[in-house]
Amino acid sequence: MDEAAPDPIYANVVRMTPGPFDLIMDFGFSTPEHKVRQSTEFVTVARIAMSLGHAKSMLPLLAKAIADYESNVGTIPAPGFEQGSKE
Repeated sequence: MDEAAPDPIYANVVRMTPGPFDLIMDFGFSTPEHKVRQSTEFVTVARIAMSLGHAKSMLPLLAKAIADYESNVGTIPAPGFEQGSKE
């Protein structure tokens, strides 16, 4: 097996489709032209499928990674997370 890591892929949008046993995430890239047309379509750059249990176990790992980054660098601005809570 090749030990080289794959090239990084940038995505600025994700569509999640849960099934009875798994979660499919289509990561994509949306351009300003899509927003002007108010289109929900995007170019899919990667598709990740995993069990629902695996996806759920990732939640605290993502939260910790973001919390660690913010404690070292500062708050990450994100729409909907004003005052530290999403409503």
